[in-house]
Amino acid sequence: MIPILLVTGFLGSGKTTLLRRLVETHRDWRMMFLVNEFADTNTDALTLETTGTPTQSVVGGSLFCECKAGEFVRVMHEQVLTRHAEQALDVVIIETSGIADPEAIGELMALHGLSEHFEIRRIVCVVAAKRFLTLLGNLPAVRAQIRSSDFVILNKIDLADAATADSVEAAIRRENPDTEIRRAQHCAIDIELGTAIRSLPRQPLSTCEANPFSTATVVWPSDRPLEAAHAWLEALPPSILRVKGTLATPTGQWQIERTVDSLTIEPALHSETATLVLIAHDDDAADLQAAQESLRF
Repeated sequence: MIPILLVTGFLGSGKTTLLRRLVETHRDWRMMFLVNEFADTNTDALTLETTGTPTQSVVGGSLFCECKAGEFVRVMHEQVLTRHAEQALDVVIIETSGIADPEAIGELMALHGLSEHFEIRRIVCVVAAKRFLTLLGNLPAVRAQIRSSDFVILNKIDLADAATADSVEAAIRRENPDTEIRRAQHCAIDIELGTAIRSLPRQPLSTCEANPFSTATVVWPSDRPLEAAHAWLEALPPSILRVKGTLATPTGQWQIERTVDSLTIEPALHSETATLVLIAHDDDAADLQAAQESLRF
């Protein structure tokens, strides 16, 4: 059986950082990444490919949705099993969309014989401490991510005060008394694979209309300086939950990630079409439109 490490967590919590760190800390693992992105652009997959780890992606929706489950099963059979036959894999690490509800993982594994070849060893949920309580109270998917986990990384702990961190940990315990909780900065924590999880949550796959989020893809005008991009990103309203991708400026290409509690700008690790993907709740779709229009001037 091929071990699977399933990584969940809301937008901007640090899932991709965790995967990159696993490559650094477990160089003895022969691993493969499968990255699920709600938007149609495979931003995270491009970043993870720079680690040298074989990477596949499923974009344009959640793995746990009826409209994407078939594609996920096909990739697992045609790409992952083929790779495993060529050189045995120690683990397949699946990074879910940040807005995915993973409580259908048991149902998904049962589809088309996946459980004959794969077993879930860990379900890791990455939590950004500072705004978690607000997210937990407003987004059912966040609650489902906690309930489904057996290991929670309370990440970005440096951005939250001690009282907030304690409150977040208590809230996680109320949702899932049995999950292991570890605090971390930049997902600097070790994870062992453990043994197979025998009792997986098995809710029905969600419908295509179940994820109330909208995306927008924008291109930063390449003649504008990085300082202007920084100011534009800082001025975006908190209703835009995440901005991720690359932008080109006269001084080069830059990797961008903006969440509700942080902004990271680094030299781009790959040279691809410079696009940024913005995500917001459907109720705030007008803010996505306004952000797009603000780049026209």
